[in-house]
Order: sequence, then C-alpha cells, then structure tokens
Amino acid sequence: MHFVHPQYLFFLFAVIVPFIVHLFKLRRYKREYFSNVRLLKQIQQEQKKSAQLREYLVLACRILTIACLVLAFAQPYVPKDEADARGRQSPHETMSSVYLDNSFSMQAPTVSSMRKLDQAKAYVRSILENLPPDASVQVITNDLSGQQQQFRQPSECLESLDAIESCPFTPSFEEIQARQQALFEAESVPESARTCYYVSDFQKSVWPMPQQRRSDSMETWVFVPVEGRDYANVSLDSVALESPVLQAGREIGLHVFLQNHSDKEQYQMPLRLFVEGRQIGAYPVDLGPGELLETRIPFRLEKAGIHTACVEVADYPVEFDNGLYFSLNLTEKLPVLHLYSTQASAAVAKVFQNDSSFLYRSVDRDRLDYSRIESARLVVVEGLRSMPSALESALAGFVRKGGSLFLIPEEPVLDADAKGEDTNRKASAASFHSASDGLLKNLIGSGFQPFGNVESPLRWINREHPIFSLALEDVDRNAAPAHANERLPYVKAAYGMPDSRGAYVPLMSFRQPQAGVGRNEAGTDFLRAYAVGSGWLYLLASPLSPDYSDFTSHYTFVVSLLNMALCQGGQHPIYYTLGSQQTLYLPSYLFQDKESLYHIYSMEGGFDFMPEIRRRGMETVLLTHGELRTAGNYGLAAEPAGSEKETEEYDCLWPLSFNYSRVESGQDSWDLEELKDWVGRYGGARTYLLRPDQADMSESLARIERGKELWKVFLIFALVFALVETIALRRTSLH
Repeated sequence: MHFVHPQYLFFLFAVIVPFIVHLFKLRRYKREYFSNVRLLKQIQQEQKKSAQLREYLVLACRILTIACLVLAFAQPYVPKDEADARGRQSPHETMSSVYLDNSFSMQAPTVSSMRKLDQAKAYVRSILENLPPDASVQVITNDLSGQQQQFRQPSECLESLDAIESCPFTPSFEEIQARQQALFEAESVPESARTCYYVSDFQKSVWPMPQQRRSDSMETWVFVPVEGRDYANVSLDSVALESPVLQAGREIGLHVFLQNHSDKEQYQMPLRLFVEGRQIGAYPVDLGPGELLETRIPFRLEKAGIHTACVEVADYPVEFDNGLYFSLNLTEKLPVLHLYSTQASAAVAKVFQNDSSFLYRSVDRDRLDYSRIESARLVVVEGLRSMPSALESALAGFVRKGGSLFLIPEEPVLDADAKGEDTNRKASAASFHSASDGLLKNLIGSGFQPFGNVESPLRWINREHPIFSLALEDVDRNAAPAHANERLPYVKAAYGMPDSRGAYVPLMSFRQPQAGVGRNEAGTDFLRAYAVGSGWLYLLASPLSPDYSDFTSHYTFVVSLLNMALCQGGQHPIYYTLGSQQTLYLPSYLFQDKESLYHIYSMEGGFDFMPEIRRRGMETVLLTHGELRTAGNYGLAAEPAGSEKETEEYDCLWPLSFNYSRVESGQDSWDLEELKDWVGRYGGARTYLLRPDQADMSESLARIERGKELWKVFLIFALVFALVETIALRRTSLH
C-alpha cells in the first residue's frame, strides 16, 4: 500500500490524546454510604467490570477513528501490480504523456453539438487535474513541435491547453508512439513508470487494426475515445489534367474527383472553378450515398505563363476538404531541335511537325546556330558522322543545365563486300567508333560498345518511368510485355550500350530485369535514360533506319519522343499535400544563381520564408520543416542578397500549390465495440479503454494512475468507529 500524501502520516501521533484522557481519569466518582452495603457491594463490582469494558471500547474507537481519519487524508492506494510497486516507489516519479488529437477530423460535431476538439480538451483537462500536482507530464499534438518535447507539471500544461487549435498534419499512430518512446528514453524513464494517454476520435485511416499484440511491456496505455455524430461531408479528393502540356488559347481538360462520405444523396452541389482569384465557371453536381464521382471541367486561358487556380465545393460542417488549389504553367509552343548530318529522319519530323504544341526545327549540323541549343526543350541528335568540339561542348552544357538530349547513333561504315549482308555486319563494324563517343565520354565516361547483329524482339518496357507511365498507366505494370499477344519492336543490329559508371535507367530491353535488380545486365538494353547534371540523356542502341529495327513504326517510338520533350527535368505535380516535413523536388536549373536568396511566398501575401535547399543531380530538394501550414497557392522566387522587395513584387520562378491531406475526410471511425476489440488486439493487461459517457472519468483515471484507492474505505471506517463510540457513551449515560 502507498500514499499520495505520506507526510500526513505524522498526525498519527494524535492517538496519544485518548490515552492521556483515559489515564488521567478526568471523571471523578462520589461515594455514598448506606446502612446495608452487602448487596450494594456486589452490584458495584459487577457495574465496575462492565464500565471498564466500555471504557476500553471507547478508547479503542477513539484511537481507530483518529488513525482512520489520518490515513484517509494521506490517500492510500494499492498499485496495479507488484511490478508497478517496484518501478514506481512514489507518485512523484510518475511520468505521463498525453496525446491530444487536433487533426481536422476533430472539427466535426459531437452529439452535444460541440466540436470534438473541445470535448477532447475537456477530457485532457480531467486527466491533468487527476495527476499529482508535482507529477511530470507532457502533452503532444499532431504538430509535434519543439515546445511539446519536454515534461512539465500538470498546472503548466493546463495553462497552454486552451491555445491548442486544429492542425493540418496527420501523423500515424506509429509516429506518435515513436515520439513518445523517444522522449521517455531521453529522460531515462523506466517502463513501469510510463503512462501514455490517447485522446482521439480514432479514425480507421490513422489507427489501423493491429495484426498482432504488442510485446510484453510494463507501460500503461489509456485510450479515451471522443464520439461524434453522423454528418454529411463531401470532399474534393484530387484533380488531374488531361495533358501534361498546357498551351494558351487551347482547351484545358480538368478532371475533378469528389466523394460523398455520407449515406445521404447530395443534389445540385455547386462546383466552382477560380483562376487568379476570379470565378470562371460553376458546375452543379449530384452525388449518391457514398459515391466517388469524376467530372470534367473544360476551360481556356488565353495568356501564357504561370496561373494559380482553385476548385471549391460548398459543404458544412467539415470544411478543410472543400477546396483544392493547383498551379498551371502555360506555354505557347515547346521548341524541339533536330540535328542531322546528311538527311533527317522523316519519322522524327512526323511526330512533331503535325502537333501544334511543338515548335519543330530540323537543322543540318554544318548550318547550326549554337544559340538555338540553349532555347530548345529537346535536342534530337541523329546519326552525326563527326562532331566538332564546339558542338560537343554546347550539347554537354545543355544537358547539365537541365535540357533533354536524345542521342541516336549513326550507321556503321561497312566494307564494300559486306554491304547488304547482315551476317557480316558484326565483323565489318567491330572496329568502328561512333562519332558520339566523345560526347558520351564527356557526359557519362564511356562510349558505345561494338556494333553487331541482334535479331531479337524487345521483351520489356519500363512502365514505371515517366516516359511510358503516362501512356501505359492503365496496363498491368508487372506484365512483360503488356499482353501476351503484344508485339514490341524487332531489332536486327545494334551497338552495345556504354559500360557507364553513372546512374542510368533502362527503358526498353531485350530481356526483363530480374526481380530485385535495379539495373539490367550489360548489352541487353535498347533505350536508356541517364541523369546528367540537371538534365536527361536518352540513348538509343541502333540507328533509325528500317534496316536495323522497326522501332520507328511502333507506337513506343512516338510515345518516347513526345514524353522526352514533355518530361524535361522530370514530372512535377500541379499541387502538393501538406506534411509535417514537406519535401519538394524542383528542377535544378531554377537555382543556377548561387548568390540569390530563394523564398517561398504566398500569392495572397502575408507569408514568406526561406526553405532549406539541397542540390541532388538533376533535381534540387527543398525542405520546409513544417513552415507551410495553410493550404493555398504559393510561388518560388529568387532575390539578390540585400534586396528589399515586398512579397507582391516577387517574380515567380515556379508555382507551388499546397492542399490539406484528405486522409480524414471520411467518418469511418472505430465505434466503441470495435475499439474495444482494437484495444484487445493491441494491448495487454496494462492497456485500458475509458468510457467517459458511462463512468466517472475522475474516478477511472485515479484508479488507472494510482491503482485501487482506499481513502474512502478508511473514511467509512472512521465514521463507523465514531458511531460505535457514541453508542457506547450513550449506554454509559443511561446507566
């Protein structure tokens, strides 16, 4: 047995008072004389014995009454088990961590029409008030901020409780647990002295059903559910563009995905589209119970450049998922430069000439103006018999700065007797060196391997790479090829791919890579992608002539060429989802000026900060470290050091849009019976589920924190002993 206030036990010395009263016999007796005292002596002896027994009973009752009162004020309790008694010698060593769920789902109403977050705060307040005044406690929320990384007294936590508001971040249960355990270990808290409280609405998307029970742990876990009532909620889940290339004056197809998270049908809900803050369309939609709807919104923008947009739907009471921000970067035409030596391939021209999205130029190498290379989106180098050092330097610089280069080797020079004879190609071309070898050694450190016969169809396409994923996204990615009857290009002869030490990605190969192998075997690739500096180098193994392959007559030729031009610097989303540590991948050519300061600022003004920047090859990584907390349209700007420009005066280098996670848009939370099963699956003997609606929370918390409390028992015993004393004294007075 332990005591909450053991210092009160010193008052047990008060039991001396009844002893003093009893010893001094404060009541004096008066003698009366009678003539015949024989019978009176016998009666007096009998009454004296019974009086002594009553005096001893009164003395015992007084002593026990005082002792029980002192023990009641000391608040005795029995620990939960012997392990707890050994690990927690006194409540002063109690270390508690309270998790308060302040995610957006806690904005929903409860049965009493108050917010779940307000109800959760009331539960946390009860927890803190029932802890010993000098206990160490930590209150953490979804923010996981630095201020929540220390243990404080309950009174200090109560002062900051009202300031907690909704947070856009939704860490998983595992992340919350990991943070709590790290903080306990940092304070060297033994497991038996750890108590973790979880106050949440326990949505299934964040609190998945555990597959196995936790290992034997001496920690105490307490789950406090916050129940809500059913409500209608419609969420804007995502948007997607029909084409990755957006041009001014042409129709843009925007696909919007909405979901009804209730069992009620929603009629004529207004779906509105805003561009640059101006509404350009309203589209009523109907959603059935639980329906996921995809709707298309067509619109046009006449001006090229960066545009910020937003799609909104009117819905209440949960509003964080009613709007979705995104950014558009419109261009007039994408410039494509095609270099050749003798004659340009008609297949390349057919891909780009008839598409108004591209500005295609075919130029002989000897008539090239090198300034055109820098302005191109994609440079196709086909079959150059020779490559001047100036051209080699210009192409290498173009790729390293973020450009895309598609290198097609030239046909090998064959002996006169071997022309037209495929069987002799390998022997006649074994000593042939491609004119592109110098450029390849400059970029990746190695040139083509010898040319030779192949006579084999291709058997594998990298469907995960953006070059093919956009066109083949609806095909099974694990299939090779996509269908058993699908015919891939047939290759008669090809160069061996360079034995490169640099990082590359196989795009098309003669055999499927083995599972778990990130790179194909040497000599098996037909098309490769190399990350060089900030750009991409695409390398084809054979010339485009039909004498070497039928690649130009296959759909993969058109798909690969188009996406090489569209995917400059990789694929970048039109919006991001806010997270506690937001990581952004942007093209490195945006950060060429090392002297400038790069800002992320709000398009609406009032927010501006400098992210952490890390350069990694063709992409630059920006880390925001939780600075971004509000959904909206933002921009990346570069300002020279010492510049005093205001936010609205920044020149936007790249648009950035951020939205809240839709993980908690639904109402699918564990009900009480399911949660009881959840706790049973996950926890053990030291795991508790509190039901504030069915039991007094203060009493339940006290039992969990201090075991079985005995102060009420001792108080009852004190009253019983006082009653026995009163009865004994009453009988004495009657006699």
